[in-house]
Amino acid sequence: MDEEDKKPGTRQIPLLEDIVFDSSLPLKAPRKPAQPRRKVSYSPDYDPDTIDLFGDSVLPPTDEAVTEELRESASQMIDDLVDEFTAEIGQRLREELTDQLSSILEDLNHKQPPDP
Repeated sequence: MDEEDKKPGTRQIPLLEDIVFDSSLPLKAPRKPAQPRRKVSYSPDYDPDTIDLFGDSVLPPTDEAVTEELRESASQMIDDLVDEFTAEIGQRLREELTDQLSSILEDLNHKQPPDP
């Protein structure tokens, strides 16, 4: 403790005026008695890292024809999307490359030394 803490007549000045503080009450709440904890016992083969949380779930049987139809449908949808956006992606790439090459040529034209 500092010497200032031991001086008689010193008191703490509250920083927040809106808080009611009763100096007769203890600063800490009394400790609650600790309740005994139950020890959980697991079987010897218990390992929380390898437990299968979905072990009881069973996938419904699937029909091969339905599965094949879904695969074909998904494949067709992917092919349609590729066909739809290939031209647009090519056009965007051409525009971007053209803009970049134009800016490079402009930079090169500005950096040429004057003719003597």
